[in-house]
Amino acid sequence: MSRQYTEEEDKLISWFKDNYKNIIVGLLFGIFVVFGFKYYTDINSNKQYEISLKYEEAIKDYQNNKYDKVISLSKDYQAAHPSNIYTSMISLYVAKIYHDQEKYKESLENLEFIINNSSSKEMQMIANTRYTRILILQEKYNDAENFITSIIGYNNNILLLEMLGDISYLQSDIIKAKEYYRACLKLDTTPNSRIIIENKLNSVQ
Repeated sequence: MSRQYTEEEDKLISWFKDNYKNIIVGLLFGIFVVFGFKYYTDINSNKQYEISLKYEEAIKDYQNNKYDKVISLSKDYQAAHPSNIYTSMISLYVAKIYHDQEKYKESLENLEFIINNSSSKEMQMIANTRYTRILILQEKYNDAENFITSIIGYNNNILLLEMLGDISYLQSDIIKAKEYYRACLKLDTTPNSRIIIENKLNSVQ
């Protein structure tokens, strides 16, 4: 029994002699991966912090009606960090700046950038909604309708359906407008929103 145990030890030692280089390489690789990942994570965390800091500084300027830094930073972020959440947020501010200045083309371009690049579904939906509202404001009703119906899942989104109802009403298509408003009422919504939609449905003639 003792001899058998010794033979097993000999086999283990022999195996270690034959493979120790591979073991050492594996250990070093493992250490490299762990520390490399930590370094990568730290770098990304620092970068995200810098992005957020510049964003906050730009928003302070926005609140003081100073828009140059906001627009400039948005362009920088769109080029360097297209899918970052802060890029989406500052692009929304820029879209609003252009909207308020009645520069609708520039506003639409910034909203379109968010739609095509943002990693946030919520940001994309906000941009979709605002994009549609600008088209409606410009009385581009067919473009607005086509845009909404191109959005995946639009028929399960109460805001988009309500706007489709509004577009139909503005085009004097009362039957279609009522269909959209009724579709809205089949979805979950807030009491206030439900009242507004019910009033629209009851008022369209």
